[in-house]
Amino acid sequence: MSSVELIDIRELKQIFRPDLKKTLSAYRVILRSGKLSTPIIAERKSMFVLKGTEVLEALKLLSALKAPAYVVNGDEVRVRRISPEPEVLEVNDLLRLHYAGHRLSQEDFEVEVPREPGQVEYSLEDLGASWKRDRRLLKVYDSTLELLYEGWPTPLVKLSSYSSGDRAVYAKLECFNPFSNSVKDRIAWSMIVEAMEAGALKEVLYEATSTNTGIALAAIANILGRKARLFIPRTIQKCSDTFLRVLGAEVVRVPTTLTVEAVNDVDAMARRDGVTHLNQFENDANFKVHLKHTARELDEQLQSIGIIPDFIIGGLGTSGHMSAISLYFKSKYGERVKLVGVQPAPNEIIPGIRRIESGMKWIHMVEFDEIVDVKRDEAIEGALEVARKEGLLIGLSAGAVFHAFKNIAASSGNYVLIFPDSGYKYAEQFEDYFERQAKGSHDER
Repeated sequence: MSSVELIDIRELKQIFRPDLKKTLSAYRVILRSGKLSTPIIAERKSMFVLKGTEVLEALKLLSALKAPAYVVNGDEVRVRRISPEPEVLEVNDLLRLHYAGHRLSQEDFEVEVPREPGQVEYSLEDLGASWKRDRRLLKVYDSTLELLYEGWPTPLVKLSSYSSGDRAVYAKLECFNPFSNSVKDRIAWSMIVEAMEAGALKEVLYEATSTNTGIALAAIANILGRKARLFIPRTIQKCSDTFLRVLGAEVVRVPTTLTVEAVNDVDAMARRDGVTHLNQFENDANFKVHLKHTARELDEQLQSIGIIPDFIIGGLGTSGHMSAISLYFKSKYGERVKLVGVQPAPNEIIPGIRRIESGMKWIHMVEFDEIVDVKRDEAIEGALEVARKEGLLIGLSAGAVFHAFKNIAASSGNYVLIFPDSGYKYAEQFEDYFERQAKGSHDER
């Protein structure tokens, strides 16, 4: 007898590979409506999902604890393979293909059950996605790795110097992540966890990085007993080598200007050497960790003070965190929330961000209302202004975000600025700026 049951989401397994675009479509629909009306179809003995692959993936990204599943016996199911060659299969045939390592796609199969389930109605709260968490007010953790994800959410702070009766300006401080003191801790953790779950995390990790992802990967690799070899563009500050070597990573300087330019070479070396290349620029774990955690926690923080933002402004690097924030807030609030991306002006280099045309994956799946160009000195001056008005020593990409805010801000509205890291790694850039300013003043005399 088949029936719809609320199943612990950990019991449901994926036999088909989720398609990210279809997952995001399901995510948008569920988040906007706040409920799920179509149950997943699962085989009773194996608990593999036969229909609803992307719905299950969306529920995981929404932190649901349970999923409505129409559970059927395998011998009641008819499977028709459409591609590459049409054939009729049994559920056991699918399982054999799965366990043999074939990457199966839902769109290549038609699954028929004797009785289709009717519509159901479960709210996200019914599914356990209320997102209530232990705040760990006493800050006691069982491991240094737990220090990362149990420490979320990162703080959201009002910038009083730029707020008034009609305008509220808040900054989300990703420098409170413990390893790289940056937003990149989130993606390093997510990529490593996903690779471990897939059995694909080897003893050595290769990665092209401008600094922060490398520090985060090296730190987490140490915790897990792995090693890291990191490839850094020639344009990045020299102190990065020192920080990474303190963590025991091997550092290789590469003759490129942008980190992304080294990715193909690093990928080829990783395949040659039989090591893991996580590839932050292409790895969907980057985008998904921000969709599941960063965007949602920002919404919760704003809800706690009764605010729906008018503008969210953030830098574009891999595009992971801002693309996820865009998808979340546009899905939930529509055009009420404007998303602004920040990139370097043409022929400018600002560590941590880059121009869209240099190649970004997830930004093309979401919507941005405006892209703002910022020059390197404008980013530095933005960081200096925040330091001298608010006492926060922020990094250069955060300085660029602040400069973009100053360019677009009106006298009223709610603004959220995403500050990716602190300014402590950028002493060389600040020093160079001060020297140029001093030389300019001297020349004027």
